[in-house]
Amino acid sequence: MRLRMFLVIGLLSAPLSPVFVFPAATYGQEATDAPDTPAEEVAEVEPEVLAVPDEILQLLKEGKPAKAAEVLQTAMESDAVAEEFKALHQTIAIGFVRARQYDKAMEQFGAAVEFELARTDSPTDAQRLASLIRQVSVYGLHATQPDLAAEWADNAIGKVRALEAEHPIETQTPLSRLIQVRASMLARDDEDAAREMLAKQVAKLEDINATEDRSEKTYVELINLLTTQARLFKDDDGQDRVASAFEEALEAYPESTVLMAQYASNEYSVISGLARANPDEAIERMEAAVAKLTPFEENRGVELTLRRIKSLESRIESTRKQLEMIGQPAPSLDIDGWANADGISVEDLEGKVVLYDFWAIWCGPCIATFPHLREFREEFGEQGFEVVGITRYYGYTWDEESGKAVNGSDDPTPEEEREAIAKFLQSKDMKHPTIVTPKETELQSNYGVTGIPHAVLVDREGNVQMIKVGSGQANADALHAKIKELLEEAS
Repeated sequence: MRLRMFLVIGLLSAPLSPVFVFPAATYGQEATDAPDTPAEEVAEVEPEVLAVPDEILQLLKEGKPAKAAEVLQTAMESDAVAEEFKALHQTIAIGFVRARQYDKAMEQFGAAVEFELARTDSPTDAQRLASLIRQVSVYGLHATQPDLAAEWADNAIGKVRALEAEHPIETQTPLSRLIQVRASMLARDDEDAAREMLAKQVAKLEDINATEDRSEKTYVELINLLTTQARLFKDDDGQDRVASAFEEALEAYPESTVLMAQYASNEYSVISGLARANPDEAIERMEAAVAKLTPFEENRGVELTLRRIKSLESRIESTRKQLEMIGQPAPSLDIDGWANADGISVEDLEGKVVLYDFWAIWCGPCIATFPHLREFREEFGEQGFEVVGITRYYGYTWDEESGKAVNGSDDPTPEEEREAIAKFLQSKDMKHPTIVTPKETELQSNYGVTGIPHAVLVDREGNVQMIKVGSGQANADALHAKIKELLEEAS
């Protein structure tokens, strides 16, 4: 069977999977659309080779990325299609990512990067290369050789810079995105170098935006770079520079839905951060953002982000309540029963520094805090400190065969679920007692809980001294320091 190569490319473009990565050029063409091709350019392609994309995608759906990689390697031995099939390396890499085999994923990503570097000779190609490098930078963090992603990013930047002389404006979008990725990697080890890299590209885009060559795209990328600077370096004027760039961009392009959608996304991020630290400023910023965005809410992207911004109001009010709680008596406990507790009562907590940990069996971030809670209890337990978990009924039972808590169709009794909670904690080597609240309770609301894990630290007099929401080392360090301080004050 004699077929032109554009038919092979057309096969690869079939919408077989949401993770399929399409080669460049003429995919999607019908045979009748193709230009005449001299006979010597027509390749002989075996039918089984043409079926390779379907076979690979089926193997990936079955969770067999290693087998998919073998099939690709065999298919690439056919000179007729080897070059175009290289695009499938990226698809297989994602299969390995889903299987959490990150080193294998990086092998496939490496082949994909090599392929894209070789065929990048236009701004459009550079966009595709930048997207691949951004993907690699995320998954490369989990591999044993994360420096590979940095090396590939450097090579990609060099490739795009080589196109810059011929395409000085069109290359700025992929170049800016590659620089954001590389600077984010670099900032972990060399902040000064990361600052310099970003600053040079910012200056270049500011110069372009001062000329007739400016466009919505150049403003979008400038704002992205400034946002990256603000995120990485936490400079006092970081968000002010972002705001100034938005003001200038929207003055130049007042009807731009692209810029307005970007503005909406940025405002959500800023307000979300303020919601946990400064509720008054968060409300003020929210009101300003809503007023500015409402005229553009017919745009789907703006409308969705505007809705998310408005949804932050409950979190802001929760933060306000939390701040008002500091120094005040902790709300009374509402207890339906205890789990993982051996004869403990509320009276046993009197006179102790207590960390109330609002959590749930199904909450991954809650479980991520367990090592910290265990360490707190081991270090301070003999000094008058206790951890007390607080959770709800969620319909869990304990499966002895699997050794796991399961949420099935059965409706367990409160006693059965408390037993499941206890066994779950014991399976994690957690020895602290846990309160299970009644199904109809206002305890979580009284403590300002809108998300978990939610930690409330109470001093020996029963007054709230600190509230931290979420997992992570920063929260753990803050709680550790405060526990130590409260115990030393009382000694």
